[in-house]
Amino acid sequence: MKTVLVISDYIEGQPVVASVRYAGLMKYFQEKYTLVTINDMKYGSSSSYFSQINYKFTTPDSIFTQSMDENTRATKTFLRRYSEQLLRHKWMISAWRNYKYSKYKFMKMNHTLFTQLDDLLDERELAAVFVTVPDVYGLYILEYLKNKTPTLPAIIEIRDIINHDIGEGNPRFTFKRSEHRITKLADGIIAVSQGIQQYYQEQNQDLDIQLIKNGYDEQYFLDCSYKSLTPELEHLTLVHLGSIYKGRNIKAFIEGLLLFNERTGIPITLHIVGLLDQQAFDDISDVELLGSGVKVEIIGSVEHEKALALLKAADIAVILTHTKGSDYAIPGKTFEYIGACKPIIAVTQDRELVDLVHGKYGECARHDKEDIADGLMSLLRRKYDYTNRSSYSRRSQAEQVMNFIDRKIGK
Repeated sequence: MKTVLVISDYIEGQPVVASVRYAGLMKYFQEKYTLVTINDMKYGSSSSYFSQINYKFTTPDSIFTQSMDENTRATKTFLRRYSEQLLRHKWMISAWRNYKYSKYKFMKMNHTLFTQLDDLLDERELAAVFVTVPDVYGLYILEYLKNKTPTLPAIIEIRDIINHDIGEGNPRFTFKRSEHRITKLADGIIAVSQGIQQYYQEQNQDLDIQLIKNGYDEQYFLDCSYKSLTPELEHLTLVHLGSIYKGRNIKAFIEGLLLFNERTGIPITLHIVGLLDQQAFDDISDVELLGSGVKVEIIGSVEHEKALALLKAADIAVILTHTKGSDYAIPGKTFEYIGACKPIIAVTQDRELVDLVHGKYGECARHDKEDIADGLMSLLRRKYDYTNRSSYSRRSQAEQVMNFIDRKIGK
């Protein structure tokens, strides 16, 4: 079998969709290729089950990083609290991120990795490199490899554009240079949304870019079927899979739940399965829930199987995007929700997500409590069709990706 090098942030075993997605794709990749993988030590310190060789890279740790271990609670020292206050200033965030994403710093921290790659290139013939972004670190590694072996086919899968506007203090110079690296290094690009495809095609008309949307692992959802909701329900359970951070508007969503409860009298339980940043904690605390018909349960980070059990037991699945939004990315959890045949309430104005979900698999609402309550009412009145969900299966996604890789290897 031909050897393919995979560069990723996550590997299997982490309680996030990106890790589940990696495992789902690699399950099919390993049947066709001999795999060598490189991943961020922070997102998987053990060896990947799917690869013959697994190297690690390290990055400057953010003081905001929370443990993904559900049994570990983060404790705040005085220094951490003081640092968090400093990093609320836009100029300080920008300085930190420019340091964090520095190519010089990354190369210096990962001297051992690049020595290992030199040995690998001497000992093995690589057929291709498959890099998944939006992290910039994989591009630094790819650039090193292409400088050593310019003819090595490089396929870059883009899950979101790097030079985005989400959040404050983004290192624009670093992000723009990384965008330039993509168009310079890639022999082919896989875009997971039409917006991403158009964005990079406009930068370089000669780039070979294929649209391959994300998917879900079908074996987890074979027992799922759609059940319509009615206004006569005695209780509603909603679930949000994934962490809430970077200004996802949880406060407006809970206010929308309260308004819906006032209008209908239907009690609501919201399960949040993931981590919360400080802003999300503060937003939830600001809403008075005592004595209301709305209950919020913060489950925390759990194993994927437990998260899926909570999804399957829920009536409605929740997506919260950043208030500023993106016209490019579609959250990976969306496809698991579709696989589970769950009606979706998405608080978003993101074009790609609205086009996929609204009126087909659920309802999209603005970041406004009135609109959110109206969206929930629509979920009780309308019916949705999941008969085409198999088109988003992981097998279908993996086969399309491997066909694209093979086309590049064959050139």
